Amino acid sequence: LWLLASTCIKCGGVLSAPSGNFSSPNFPGPYPYETECTWLIVVAEGSSVLLSFSHFELEYHAACAYDYLQVYNGAARDRGNLLGTFCGRSPPPPFSSAWHVMAVVFHFNIGVTLFFHIDFIASYQFHKAKIQRELE
Repeated sequence: LWLLASTCIKCGGVLSAPSGNFSSPNFPGPYPYETECTWLIVVAEGSSVLLSFSHFELEYHAACAYDYLQVYNGAARDRGNLLGTFCGRSPPPPFSSAWHVMAVVFHFNIGVTLFFHIDFIASYQFHKAKIQRELE
């Protein structure tokens, strides 16, 4: 029973608060083998997501082929929305989404287990309403 419980690590999900954080499973301890997590950050329409990395330590590989974190502008996981793929011990730069949704995907094979921790906050963008007057 313990072995079954230890392999059923919950990670990923939809985050809809105006601010918050998420991290690798077992943070600050090492994450488990064969893990893939997807977080979808959804904030109020008319705002964008600001994403910053406070701790970042993944296994390094020149092509980030084994352990990596991918950040997407929006919910779709396609190359057009991919903002970057990251691994190693240098934290990625802060990101700001173009709209109110951002996706983060964490993939881990077998190898060195490390960790990450990410903070996010909604950046509200207010637009002044244009008032048109009709002259008679």
